[in-house]
Amino acid sequence: MNILIVEDDPLMRDLLLTIVGSIRNGLLLHEAEHADTAWSLWCTQPIDLVLCDWNLQGIDSGLDLARRIRQQNKSVPIVMVTGRGDRQSVIASHRAGLNGYIVKPFTPEDVMERLTPFFKLAAGKDAPGASNEPTDWVAWLESQSKHLDHLTLLPDAQKVLTLQWQQELPTAKSLAKLWQDDVIITSRLLSVANSSEMRRYGRSVPTLLDAIATMGVSMAIAQVSALLLNQGSTDRPPTIRNRMQRYSEESQRVAETAAQLAARLKLDPAPYYTAGLLYRLGEFALLDVIEQHPNPGIPPDEAMLDRLMNLFSARYGNAVKISWQLPLQMREYIGAIHHLPSDTVRRDLLLMHLAGLQTQPQADTAKLVRLQRALGFQ
Repeated sequence: MNILIVEDDPLMRDLLLTIVGSIRNGLLLHEAEHADTAWSLWCTQPIDLVLCDWNLQGIDSGLDLARRIRQQNKSVPIVMVTGRGDRQSVIASHRAGLNGYIVKPFTPEDVMERLTPFFKLAAGKDAPGASNEPTDWVAWLESQSKHLDHLTLLPDAQKVLTLQWQQELPTAKSLAKLWQDDVIITSRLLSVANSSEMRRYGRSVPTLLDAIATMGVSMAIAQVSALLLNQGSTDRPPTIRNRMQRYSEESQRVAETAAQLAARLKLDPAPYYTAGLLYRLGEFALLDVIEQHPNPGIPPDEAMLDRLMNLFSARYGNAVKISWQLPLQMREYIGAIHHLPSDTVRRDLLLMHLAGLQTQPQADTAKLVRLQRALGFQ
């Protein structure tokens, strides 16, 4: 779906690009500062939705642009962004053929609420089983890879994860207050805190605050991130759902193994656990984008998914790491799971690579032994 955003204020334009890009993956966002640039884009690009500011610098206003577009196309949705809420402005917008308007100042929720129905309408026109032609997935994903600066994958997990690498960690008390009304998070943390590994002193952990204090703030954040990363997969197509479940289980095994190895070396397990959780971040991003194709035709089978993963998962993963602003150390940890240069002597990277190898069903035994010796486990 192609969306044209017309706004002469660069800060406001960037804000709208970010909000609109977060509504759904697979959007192609075009931006223009002036009405003449917007008109050129309209004439050369297949635009499906126009989001335009009322007051634009230059001869033409946003309303003038809307009238010109409407003369050519009677059906494309046009939504005006304006600080005007008076009766005359509302009447003028209806006469210009606008489909709606967003009044400044607005919240991200306001924009999403106004625009989401138009996305559903577009999907309804494109999707209903009309096409059985196979999609050229490689070409389409290649085109999407150029627009991953607007990809917002798993925003709840991202929001929680960023707590872990702030300059000052939140306190156990503040996290308990933040999560106290979430039954699923509370149950997860109490279960982990009361597990055999955590219950070293033979006493139970009765409250959420006690659970966070027992495992430590960083590990509590990592555990909640794991929970959020695993949510929302039940309503996906079977091929996507099964693949996501597989990657989720692999990531969980790597995370738990890395945390155990770190504990044996008397290191803080939390960052190693988090890196393990993000082991398949590129694959998750790729599957998310595949699912958002507006008219997929025949969905990719397992063989095609394997091919797409080999071609794009690393590129998509790097894009998401940049978008999430992962610290360099975390990126190194994730990368070490996949590949370790032969001359590496850093203990933290050796640990992560060993965690990845130990979870593989047919790992190189000789390499396992070398890594275990290098880390002092043998």
